Parts: sequence; structure tokens; C-alpha cells
Amino acid sequence: MMNTIEHHTSLQLDYLENALAPWQTSIMQGNSAFEQGKLLPARDSYFIAKNLAAHLLQQFLHSPLNDDVTRAIEHCIPALVVASHNLADTYIALQQVEKACHCLCEIHNTVLSLMQNEHFYVRQISQYHNVKTSSELMLFAKRYAVLPEIIDKINNCLGAQSTPSGLLH
Repeated sequence: MMNTIEHHTSLQLDYLENALAPWQTSIMQGNSAFEQGKLLPARDSYFIAKNLAAHLLQQFLHSPLNDDVTRAIEHCIPALVVASHNLADTYIALQQVEKACHCLCEIHNTVLSLMQNEHFYVRQISQYHNVKTSSELMLFAKRYAVLPEIIDKINNCLGAQSTPSGLLH
């Protein structure tokens, strides 16, 4: 038989898993559709997953911070990053480079704003994901270096955290 602390922790983990279940379902549906070349259903599934993760993240960010909330935030931030990057990849496959750029810049800016959070743990998680979103933007810029409007958007996005010497040319 579980003691009270183990039971409480088990219930909270169940809540987190249940809260993220619709996100996971949408991601899996998107992945399946993408692999089958069904790009519009993939886009829609990733869009839903992104919105679910963003909504959950906002809920947890507005909750009193404790171990359970930080654990939830620790799961929601990467869920949002994954959904956004998958959505961007789908826009690339649909040859909608501007929309892909918008997705990548949006998630990067979201992570940057989370790095300003008052709670150290949220800042720490965000800093880890900032490396990933920055890297994705740099790779995207290299891939579309011949499109000056894309480079301008990425420079503006990266300029929010960089010095002018860190901008792309």
C-alpha cells in the first residue's frame, strides 16, 4: 500500500500525463500524417499540439510554483518547442517558408520571454531550450540564405538577445 506522499505524487503525475495526453495524441497524429505525405492534416495536428502546449504552459505559469508545477513546466516548454518545430517543418514541406520562419521566430521569442521569468527554475529550463531554438533559426537561415526577407526576420528575432556582431549577413 502506498503512503500518503507516494499517493499524492502519483496523483499529480497522473494529472500531468492526462494534461499532456491530447498534446501527445496530436503530435503522433501529425507525425503519422507527415510520414504519409499528408501535409495539411499534419499541419493541423501540429497546430493543435502547439496551442495545447501553449495553453497548458500558461496555466502552469500562472499557478503557485511548487515541485509539481515546475515539473509540469519542465514538460510543457519542450512540448511547445517540439510542436512549433514540427509545424515549421511542415510549412517547409508545403513550401511556405515565410510561415515556417514565423513559427521558428515565435517559439524562439516565447523561450526568450520565459528566460525573463521571476522563477529561477523556469529561467533555467528556458535557457536550455533557447540553445535549441537559436540553433534551429541559424540552420533555417543557412538553408534560406538567398532570401533576404527571411534573413532580416531571423536577424530581428536573434537581435532580441544578441549583439549586432551576432547577426547574419
